[in-house]
Amino acid sequence: MSTIDQVALLSKVSVATVSRVINNAGNVSPQTKERVLAAIEKLKYQPNAMGSLLRKEHTGMILIMLHSVDNPFFSPIVQGIEYFAQSNAMNVLICTTYGDKKREQHYLDLLKTHFVDGILLITNTLTLDEINTLNSQYPLIQVVEYLQGSDASYFSIDFYEATTKMIESLIEQGHKHIAFVHAGLVDIISTKMKYQAYCDVLAKHKLKPYFTDQKEHTFGYGSGRDITQQLLKKYPKITAFFATSDLMACGILDELNEEGFSVPKDKAILGFDNTIFSTIVKPNLTSVDVNGFQLGYQSLEYLHKRIFDKRFKDKVQVFLPYTIHQRESS
Repeated sequence: MSTIDQVALLSKVSVATVSRVINNAGNVSPQTKERVLAAIEKLKYQPNAMGSLLRKEHTGMILIMLHSVDNPFFSPIVQGIEYFAQSNAMNVLICTTYGDKKREQHYLDLLKTHFVDGILLITNTLTLDEINTLNSQYPLIQVVEYLQGSDASYFSIDFYEATTKMIESLIEQGHKHIAFVHAGLVDIISTKMKYQAYCDVLAKHKLKPYFTDQKEHTFGYGSGRDITQQLLKKYPKITAFFATSDLMACGILDELNEEGFSVPKDKAILGFDNTIFSTIVKPNLTSVDVNGFQLGYQSLEYLHKRIFDKRFKDKVQVFLPYTIHQRESS
C-alpha cells in the first residue's frame, strides 16, 4: 500500500503540497497539481479519509442510538435519516445498546470525542440531567422517545391521543372488556402515554382495565401469546385486545386462533406502529402508522441546522401527524 510520502517523492514536492492537492486547499500551480495527481494515479494511493475528516471542524458523521434492530418499527425511521444524510453529504453510524448502560456510554464517547458531529437518540437509558448536559454541549435530538421536561428537542407523535382514539373506537363498537398488552421497556414515553390513555378512557366510561405486570415479559411475539393466555385464563370475558406493537398483536392473534376464537367475530385486536406485520397476517391488523420516515428525515434536518449553523439554538417539540389504519382485526 502506497503512502503520501511516496507520492511526494515521485511528484518531487513536499508532503504538505500533496495534502493541499488532495484537500483542494491552498495555492498550488496547475503544473504541480497535475504532477501530484499523476503520481497518485500511478501509485494507486488512497488517502486516509478518517484522518482527513478529523482535521476538519466537522466529520460529516452522525450517530443513531437505538435499543435494537430486531423491531421493524425502526426501519422507516432509519430510512428517513439516511435519505436526508445521503442528500446532504453526511454519513450515518447505527449503534444498538439493548438497554445496556455501558454500551450506551461507549457510543456516547464518540460524540464527546467529536468522532461524530451529532446524535439522534431513538431509545436510551439517560436521565434527565444527563440529557440536558449532553444537549448543552453537543448537537442532539430525541426521536420518537423523549424525556418530558428535558431541554433537548424532539420529534415524535402524540401517543396519548392516538391510543385514546383506538380505545374509543372499540367502545363505540360495543366492547366493554378491553385488555392492554405490553412487553419490553416500560419507562419510555410511548409506553407510558399508551397506558395512561388506556386507563383514562376506561375510567371515563366506568370500565375495568385488564392487564398483566408489564415488567415480567420481554418484548416479542412469544410474550404476546403468553400474556394473552394468562389474561384469558383469568378474565375469559375479554373481547378486545390493545397491543402496544404489531409484533405483540401477532402473538395475540395466533394464541386466539389456537384457542379456537375467531378474529374479529369473537375477539378484536388493535396493533400499533403499522409495520409489515400488520398486513402479512390474516386478518390484517388495525394499527397506527407513526409516520416513521418523516420522523427520521425531519429529525436529522433539525440536527443538521444545529451542527452547521452556530446561531441556531431553537428548541422544538414536534408531534408529526399519524394515521390509524382500520383493518379486519377490529
